[in-house]
Amino acid sequence: MKKFITLLAFGAISGGLAWSQPTTINAQTTTSTTAKKTLKKKATHHYLLVMGHGAGDPGARGNGTTEATYLRKHLMPQLQKYAKKIKKSNVTIYNPSHNIVRDTMVFHKGSYKIKKNTTVIMFHLDASTSAYAHGGHVIIHKAKPTARDVRLRQVIKSNVGLNPAYNGYSFRTNLRNCNVLRKRGIDYSLIETGFITNKGDFKRINKNLDKIAKGYVEAIANEKIK
Repeated sequence: MKKFITLLAFGAISGGLAWSQPTTINAQTTTSTTAKKTLKKKATHHYLLVMGHGAGDPGARGNGTTEATYLRKHLMPQLQKYAKKIKKSNVTIYNPSHNIVRDTMVFHKGSYKIKKNTTVIMFHLDASTSAYAHGGHVIIHKAKPTARDVRLRQVIKSNVGLNPAYNGYSFRTNLRNCNVLRKRGIDYSLIETGFITNKGDFKRINKNLDKIAKGYVEAIANEKIK
């Protein structure tokens, strides 16, 4: 894998979707005949979506583009569109002008500053010098995939096809940013949607991009979007 990951800055908002990691609160008040009950607040789960590379790091190159550019210009807007439709969770995007790996490893921010109750989903595209390398998979943080990882694998299988080397999953312990998340006990998945260097993969990704984005958001939040 010729890439790592990117993540967040605080406070900026674009298209109605926050780049930071706020906690969404659902508040309900009830009244009785004698007095108003105390305002109740219930925090929803936070999913942080991260576009790989960026901030001067192009990531993988292929089919006339770069990984960082494609993820931000094409995949991210589709993810944003469907993230806004999630009702039971809070889904935000890590600041796309940043590289989470650099934020983490150079500035000791990034993954060190993410709240432990956040689930981090990182998006990437694979690359290879072999014309035969194809298909996507999910890099998981435990030896066995979670139910979310199973759902993400199905999205890749249905729209792009699986990397035969992994059959859907790979457990990695040599990715530095991921190791920070793991050691901090933060739940995460890293998605390799397919090979940017493979013409067939690239064609399928472009053709099914809307389905892929919707499928990813539904799989991540475990919520069907109408």
